[in-house]
Amino acid sequence: MKERLSIIFGVFAVMALSNAVIPVLPFFAKELPAIQGAIFSAYFLGAFLTVYPAGLLSDRIGKILLIRTGLVLTVLSGVAIAFLPGAYEVILFRFIEGIGGGMFISSALSWVNEQNDHKHLTGYFFACLNLGLVLGLVLTGLLEPAAGAMGGIFLFTGFSVIPLLLNISAKETVPVIRAKAETMRIISDYRWLYLSTIILVGSTGVLTSLYPEFTDEDPVILSLMIGIMNVATIVSSIAASRTSYKPVPVIRAGAVLMAVSVALAYFAPQAGLAAVIIVFALTGLVAGFIFVGQTDFLAGTGYRQGVIVGLFNTAAYGGMTFLPFIAGVVSQYADYFTGFILTALMSIVVFLTIGRCECKNRSE
Repeated sequence: MKERLSIIFGVFAVMALSNAVIPVLPFFAKELPAIQGAIFSAYFLGAFLTVYPAGLLSDRIGKILLIRTGLVLTVLSGVAIAFLPGAYEVILFRFIEGIGGGMFISSALSWVNEQNDHKHLTGYFFACLNLGLVLGLVLTGLLEPAAGAMGGIFLFTGFSVIPLLLNISAKETVPVIRAKAETMRIISDYRWLYLSTIILVGSTGVLTSLYPEFTDEDPVILSLMIGIMNVATIVSSIAASRTSYKPVPVIRAGAVLMAVSVALAYFAPQAGLAAVIIVFALTGLVAGFIFVGQTDFLAGTGYRQGVIVGLFNTAAYGGMTFLPFIAGVVSQYADYFTGFILTALMSIVVFLTIGRCECKNRSE
């Protein structure tokens, strides 16, 4: 039970603290856009570089130690940001926080995927992940007038101590003996699954990155839209974990719905705010089923989950890094319509290719 609680509370705390900096970026960056971008991206760079090595290492030395180390780095980086808030120091501490976050996410999700009830646990995992993202933004913004820019940082750093304390006495348990995963074979066999992760996770990033400039909407309204998308993902993650379905057809259907959502996102502002909210809610609902389907897909491979999940997280962070950038470049040098439609067409590629994955027979 301690292992499960430390993971569920931990993913909430790690995600909340990662987002707690965003509403107060101008405070740290002195309103310099380049510094703001560096502070924001430093976390994702640290996580992107860590998720695969952490997954690989977790298969060799166990998950619990890496989960604990990730939580320690999260707490220490939160304390450092709170007491040393200089711009360049925060960039460094955000990078370290990203390393801790990447270490935690890969080892924790691989632990979850090796449990007998992994599908139910995955639903709670992604629900708490998205809840952390939402409350990290919202509570930091609400606390700022009374507690200052550091209010959210202190709150979620303090909360991060709880899963760390729970994890101290946790024990390594592997209830099912699994085959050793070889990286190159896994990439070759499941390349279509990882491609689906890059595209479908990255598509959510395209919406959140393009919409501020595309609509020139008030930041509060934009935050509301993103929050609704995360809340919808919470709901669908729980629902998906309690539903009996085959992963491949769900991912295929999710790819079509994601393509529709992204395409509709281009036209939605013309129909008003309600239409935009519906599109973001639909995107979040689709994402929850996709995430649970993908991880259920991976759990059915029969391999140790460290490398499998490490590559999955690398693909997810890669999608969030590169797809918004590609869509932004296309939108700038062509037009927004092309940027949105190109992203939608990428989701159709997932629909056409996901069935080719070697694990199809086991999952189906």
